[in-house]
Amino acid sequence: IGRQPVLLGRSMEKYSGTAERLDFVDFPDDLGMFGHRKSVDRTFKRIMNEGKENFLPVVTGHQGEPRAMLTRMARGETPYELDDGDKVVFSARVIPEPTNEGQRYQAEKLLGMQGARIYDDIHVSGHMNQEGHYKMLDALQPQNIIPAHQDLKGLSGYVKLCEGEGYQMGRDLHVSRNGNLIQIVD
Repeated sequence: IGRQPVLLGRSMEKYSGTAERLDFVDFPDDLGMFGHRKSVDRTFKRIMNEGKENFLPVVTGHQGEPRAMLTRMARGETPYELDDGDKVVFSARVIPEPTNEGQRYQAEKLLGMQGARIYDDIHVSGHMNQEGHYKMLDALQPQNIIPAHQDLKGLSGYVKLCEGEGYQMGRDLHVSRNGNLIQIVD
């Protein structure tokens, strides 16, 4: 789209940088990646000086986390100035939990008050597909696996994948309900 992509935020730099170092992704040469607050603010100043139309900032904060980059932008705590018609695209849904929903609502309202147009019906799953999980297991070779963030029915596909890779329930593959303790003995 003729814009330089810029990844901004501590988590963004941490996860994207790790993915790049592990050769999971090959970023374009013109990609900027900044996590430290001073380097992020310098980058925002550069964007404002050179023209917002030349950059594509990708920032942390789709859940409206108070210290995330997008929330700081919405509160006017960065050198980046939102203008009428600026587009903010949320590529992930809010995790359905009251705190997240409230934070996201507040962030969207603050962005809207500054004139930003919100696009929140665009969703990219935050979860890997089966091939992605296979590659992760192959790369990490974990000694124990504890699947989470699903109900027991939702874990069944992952359990089958792990069993296909030689893991065994009760030995090195552990499934439980939220709140239950799992003790792993070496």
